[in-house]
Amino acid sequence: MTKTYLITAGLSGLITVILGAIGSHVLKQSLAPEEMFAFNVAVQFQMYHTLALLGMAFAERFIKPSYSKAIFSFFTFGIVFFSISIYLTSTMSLTHLNLNFMHYFPPFGGISFMLGWATIFWSGLKYAKINKAEN
Repeated sequence: MTKTYLITAGLSGLITVILGAIGSHVLKQSLAPEEMFAFNVAVQFQMYHTLALLGMAFAERFIKPSYSKAIFSFFTFGIVFFSISIYLTSTMSLTHLNLNFMHYFPPFGGISFMLGWATIFWSGLKYAKINKAEN
């Protein structure tokens, strides 16, 4: 899974930097302040969770494979449902696409992010239990 984690984190990081640059240099003059704020929140959350995905590439050797896969899935799902839906809805004034239905997606992405972090927490608790049993 390390290869998948690295590829996903690399691609997501690249996309995040590109979208952040587009937001700062192109969209800043075209979007309303609340749209720009939402766009920037999506960029920030994508980068935070991209870095977490990158960390998973190195932490997976310390975490049970089932936890590692769950964390990867939760963070990837969260990026798609939270960040991508916000990118699309915050730029509707420019694209003229009617994507109002996507306003329902970010909460699912946020919940997915929370589940990913909760799974990391849980895997830490399990890891500590395993080490105590070995001593």
